[in-house]
Amino acid sequence: MPSCRACRLLLAAILAVASVGLAQEPAQLLRGIDVKMVGPLTGPDAAESLREVDVCGTDIGTMTELDGRIYFAFGDTFGFRGDACPRFGPNWRSNVLASTRDLDPSDGVDLDWWLTGWQGRAVAVTEGAHQPAFTEPVGEQTRIPTAMVTVGDRLYLHFMSVHGFAEQGGVWSCNFSRFAFSDDAGASWREGPDVFGRRDADINMLALSHERGAGNEAGDYVYALATPCGRFGGARSARVASAAVLDRSAWQFLTSIGPDGEPTWGPDEEAALVVVSAPVGEGSVLWNPHLERWMYTYLNEHARALELREAEFPWGPWSEPHVLATAGEYPMLYGAFMTPSYLQDDGHTLFFVMSLFGPYNTFLMEASLTW
Repeated sequence: MPSCRACRLLLAAILAVASVGLAQEPAQLLRGIDVKMVGPLTGPDAAESLREVDVCGTDIGTMTELDGRIYFAFGDTFGFRGDACPRFGPNWRSNVLASTRDLDPSDGVDLDWWLTGWQGRAVAVTEGAHQPAFTEPVGEQTRIPTAMVTVGDRLYLHFMSVHGFAEQGGVWSCNFSRFAFSDDAGASWREGPDVFGRRDADINMLALSHERGAGNEAGDYVYALATPCGRFGGARSARVASAAVLDRSAWQFLTSIGPDGEPTWGPDEEAALVVVSAPVGEGSVLWNPHLERWMYTYLNEHARALELREAEFPWGPWSEPHVLATAGEYPMLYGAFMTPSYLQDDGHTLFFVMSLFGPYNTFLMEASLTW
């Protein structure tokens, strides 16, 4: 006799197969994407000098917006060594936060505000322990932002506690993931009361949106596409009432899609459907009101490319992937983070943030979309 958990997993698998047969391959409206690099967002060649805040190298660059400012959360950050900018230099911080009022990224972006300490250098929102990788039982190598979202006047940052990065690229394990929040425009932060994803959960990395679009017309929910730690899992759809982001018990997961396309949501993350098949790396989700589609960007490690999928609703069904950028053009690329104000020209121009591991910094990219 199988266990109750086994029964749930079997049921989820059956429902997943059923939903695939009923609601796959939605019409793709995008016909073409042309991408070019605008220039460095961070590092020694950024639009404005980052020496004062001591940001020589960093990655990620997930975004959200509040009161006309765009906020950027970066990952592991390293400083300058004298006049030099080594790839992994001194002053390691697990994450840093910046913002800008620059809504025209076509010629670069001036990050005019940073969360700083008493020395004027950028400091972490939530600092990692910086222990050696895979220190047992729950050692912490670092803490990496996976997404940000704004609800009202509150900023939320979701981060993962990394137990260790493996030698194989794109492979790491986590202790947990959690939300931090700020009610003073990022000047100070507190951690939420609940762990969001536990050590081996499939939901430790999120792409978040509170935008009003199809399926969320009134903005009643924050929607998420969730993946396990690392870049080789699939994406699952989740949502929570806008006022309850910090309440882990309030989160719901997509467990089935009916013949009419109607989604069913439930509290059991283990029963959640995979809505974008593996491999899915760091992701971002955005509503394109002109295309009238949600867009989901992420790294596909197997294809060695950043990909974009489109869907009528934030839970899918998601289209086949469009290629944004490839490692052949941009070696060791990852991340493709979006924000509403950087979707311009009636939805035909998308500016996004991409990381390159070689120079270990973030770059502004411009994508021209045709449909």
